[in-house]
Amino acid sequence: MSRRLRVWLAASLAAAVACDRPTAAGRKEEAAVGSDASPVVSKAPRVDACRPSEAHADATPDANATPDSRARDAVAPGDPLVRRVYFAEDRSAFVVVPREPRRPSRLLAMLHGVCTPPSYVCGEWRSAASSAGVLVCPTGNQSCGPEGTGGPTWEEPFSAIDADLEAAIAAAGKHIAPPLTRDGAVLAGFSRGAYVAVFLAVRHPGRWPFLVLNEADVELTIPMVHNAGVRAVALIAGEWGTQLAGERKTVEALAAEGFPARLWVMPKVGHAYSANIDAIMGEALDFVLSHDVARVPAPGVH
Repeated sequence: MSRRLRVWLAASLAAAVACDRPTAAGRKEEAAVGSDASPVVSKAPRVDACRPSEAHADATPDANATPDSRARDAVAPGDPLVRRVYFAEDRSAFVVVPREPRRPSRLLAMLHGVCTPPSYVCGEWRSAASSAGVLVCPTGNQSCGPEGTGGPTWEEPFSAIDADLEAAIAAAGKHIAPPLTRDGAVLAGFSRGAYVAVFLAVRHPGRWPFLVLNEADVELTIPMVHNAGVRAVALIAGEWGTQLAGERKTVEALAAEGFPARLWVMPKVGHAYSANIDAIMGEALDFVLSHDVARVPAPGVH
C-alpha cells in the first residue's frame, strides 16, 4: 500500500468519528482516487470540513418533515428564479433559471456537501447563477441527523453521485426552458461536493472545463487539470476556516505554471458562506469563463 493511500485511509477513518462518511463502497472509491495510480484527490476533507456550521442551520429543513416534504420545502416559495425538478421518485434538484433567457443557456452544476442542502449551497448565489446560465443542484441520497431528520448528504460512491448529477441535468433539460448547452460547462462544489467535482472532471475529460471549488483543500496539479481538459479553476475559502492555507498553495502552484487559477477569500467565516457569496461567485464565474474560447454569451454578472 502506498504512503498516499495510507494517509487517505487514516484521514477517512478519523473523519468518520466526527461526521457522516461515505458507505464502504464510497470509502473504497475515495481511497482509490487518492492512490498513486490515479492521483486525482490525495487529500481527504479535514474533519471539521464535515461538520455543518451554524450558518447551515437556517437552511436545514424542518426536523419533523418527511423526506418528500423536505425536498419541497427546500425551494423558496414565489422565487421566479428557482425551480424544483425531480430526477427520481423521492429526490429533486434545486434549479436556478436564467434571469434573461437565452438560447441556448450554459450549464452550471453544483454538488453540496455534508448536511448542507442545495437551497443553501446553490440558493445563496442564485442571482449570480441566473446571470450565467442554468444551475442544477441535485439533492444527496441520504440525510443527516437522527432517522434522517437533518439536511441532505451524500452516502454513495462518487460514481453514483456522477449518475445522480447526470440524471438531474437530464431532468432539468426536459422541464425547463431555454435549452441547455454543455459547451463551456461549469462544475462547482462545496466541501465534500468539491472533492467529488474534481473526481468527475478527471473521470470525464473535457466534460467540465471550468471548476469552482468552495471550502475544499483539494489537490490539483498541472498534469491533472490538463488531462481532465480543465481550462480554469476558481478556489474559494473562508477566512477563518482550515481550507484557506492549502487552497492558497494550490493556486500559487498552478499560477506559477501559467495555469488560470485564482483564490477568493470569504471574509469572517469558517466552513460556511460569507454574506457576499453571491458577489464572490459572480466574480469567480466571470474569471473562469473569461478563458472560454467558444464563449457562450458572457455571464456579465457584475
